This record gives sequence, structure tokens and C-alpha cells, in this order.
Amino acid sequence: MKTLIINFKNYAAVQGEGSLKLARAAERVSKEVGARIIVAPPMPMLGLVASKVTIGVFAQSVSNRAGDKTTGAVLPEAVKAVGAAGTILNHSESRMQAQVMEELVPRMKKLGLKTCLCARNSGEVASLAALGTEYLAVEPPALIGSGVAVSKAKPGLVERSVRVAREAGYEGKILCGAGIVEGADVEKAVELGVDGVLVASSVVGARDWTAKIRELSLSLE
Repeated sequence: MKTLIINFKNYAAVQGEGSLKLARAAERVSKEVGARIIVAPPMPMLGLVASKVTIGVFAQSVSNRAGDKTTGAVLPEAVKAVGAAGTILNHSESRMQAQVMEELVPRMKKLGLKTCLCARNSGEVASLAALGTEYLAVEPPALIGSGVAVSKAKPGLVERSVRVAREAGYEGKILCGAGIVEGADVEKAVELGVDGVLVASSVVGARDWTAKIRELSLSLE
């Protein structure tokens, strides 16, 4: 089954109750069309959203710090405790050092949590594939939020990322993101070999959340 991950980021529309409304819209579409949809609300809303919907709920990032004296850190253990299913890591807006990811991924697995690891290019895809996360997403930073879909602007990057990940023995789901705004963008991405897409502003900024999520989800088939 193909996957749609919606990163809410920290847009004004999803602060407070907005996150729950968007997550419920995603849940409705998931049940309606049989799609795997994962949502990543702002951190203050993570526990509430996870307790109110049945679809996967991810944190937008976590810290590799540990212990009680970690003021301000989002610990993987806390993510699990509030009922979330996993996290996004190494998004271009929240980059991490390789050592941090190498520490976090096994920790997440030990807790039974999933990880969507982000890469900026196919070279990073190749190097990160060895971590064996459940999801591996290629997102060129220059296209994020641009409205210019990576699947159309850089099809070679998407195809190359799929190829190098598989050549490296990666067995999880390969996603792409950046600039994907409509169903045609998703269809093209699937043609290029990905197992799903990672989106943000195209959904959060849509006038009708349910309609936009349905459009993107149906295009994954």
C-alpha cells in the first residue's frame, strides 16, 4: 500500500484545534479510500491528536538526549508515551548529524516506533539507506513549498534515489517530497518508482483539506 505523510509543520492553520481538524480529515479519507495516511502535527498537539485518531501520528522530530534533566527536548520515549507511532527525522528544516541519526534510529526501533528519514539528494539516500528505517524520503530543499513538484522538475533525482536505495539493500518505503501540490504530481512520482509522498503546504494551505487529501491519496493508486 502506498503512503501519504502530511507534515503539518507550524503553519498558523494547524495550531491548537486546527491540528485535530486536519488529522480527522485525513482519518476520514483514509477510511474512505483505504489509503495509508500518516500525520505529523506540531509538537504541542502530538498527544491530543494521537489520542483522537486511528491513523498513524508522527512527531516532526525527536532528540537523541536521554534522561530526566533534558528540559525542552522531545524524547522518543515521550513520543511513545503519548501514543504516537513514530517520527520524521532529518527534514531539511531540522537537519541532524549522521551520528545523531545513528543513535536515534535503533532507539526508535527498540521502542517499537517508526521513522521517516529525510535526505536532500540521492547521495544522502544511499548513505542513509543502511539505517533501515521504515520510510526514506528524498526532498530537494530548493523545491520545498515552491509549488514545483520534484516528480516533474527532477524526475532523474527521484528515479536515481529509488535505484540507489534498493542497490544499498533498503527494504522500506521510499518516498519523495517537495513542491507536490496536485494529483498529477503524485501520479508522476509513483511512475518514477516511489512508494508514497511526503507533503505539507499543499494540504495545510488547501481551502478544502478533505478534498485535497482525497485527491492526493487517490493518485497514489
